[in-house]
Order: sequence, then structure tokens, then C-alpha cells
Amino acid sequence: MIVWVHLPGLPIHLYHKDVLISIGNLIGRTIKLDYHTMNQQRAKFARLAVEIDLEKALVPRVYLDDEWQKIEYENLPEVCFDCGKIGHTSSCCPNLRSTSLVEALAVTGNRGSEEVARATSEADASFGPWMIVTKKSDRPLITHVFTPVLTPFEMWFLVF
Repeated sequence: MIVWVHLPGLPIHLYHKDVLISIGNLIGRTIKLDYHTMNQQRAKFARLAVEIDLEKALVPRVYLDDEWQKIEYENLPEVCFDCGKIGHTSSCCPNLRSTSLVEALAVTGNRGSEEVARATSEADASFGPWMIVTKKSDRPLITHVFTPVLTPFEMWFLVF
């Protein structure tokens, strides 16, 4: 499946064709770079088309320049925020993970409550609604609608 992905807040020094293709290949297989991204006309995010494997979980972020870069997916259908796969939601996930608390206990070895809380929040941050964005319409927004004012006689004439 080919999807458009956004890289919000990507540093401007990474807006080079080869770099963007390499980043896209970390997500799936890069198909196309957005025209505005290539011309560095869009400073809020880079946008590229990537072919993803529906059998695998979505990639929520990648590690670039000693920081985690979030990845947002444009106009995806049902996404499960438990396993990260497309085609179902968390309420009917066939790959239902154990609860975050159990995972946190396994990671921390039942140490302190602060470590459990930190591990729980890290496990919950993997997938979420923040990953999905909706493409805005290219059509201009109509801000004024002309409503004609009718005289009482014209209104009476329309009624009868």
C-alpha cells in the first residue's frame, strides 16, 4: 500500500533528495517526494510517498541526528494503536498486547514505581492517534455567502 507520510519538524538541513529517500526507506520503500518538500517551500513538515507492508506494524518514529523523528501517516483507514497495523482497531486486535503495566513490570523487573511509570508511558507512546493526519482540501475556503435581501412584497410573491 502506498501512503503519504509527514515528517513534522524535520530540520531543514535534512531536506535533500538523497536524505529524504533514505529516511523514507527506513519506513518502507520511497516512491515519490512531494514537490513542495523538494523545493523547501513547506517548513512545517517534509512529505513523501512510501510503500508500506500491510503485514508489518507502522513505523511510528525513526532516529535521526540524535533525536527521535515522529512519522505521521496521511488519510489511513482503520489503524490499531495496540499493534500498529492497518485494517482493524484496538477494540478487535488479533495481536492484542498484554497491558502496559505488565510490560512495564517485565521491563523494570518490578523495581520502583517511578521506573514502572516511565516504562508504561514509553510503551504507550509507540502508537497513537498522533500518527494519523488528514490532508487538507486544496479548494479555497468560502468565507462569505451572498444572501439576497427580499422585500416583504417579493417574499409574498415567492410564497404565492
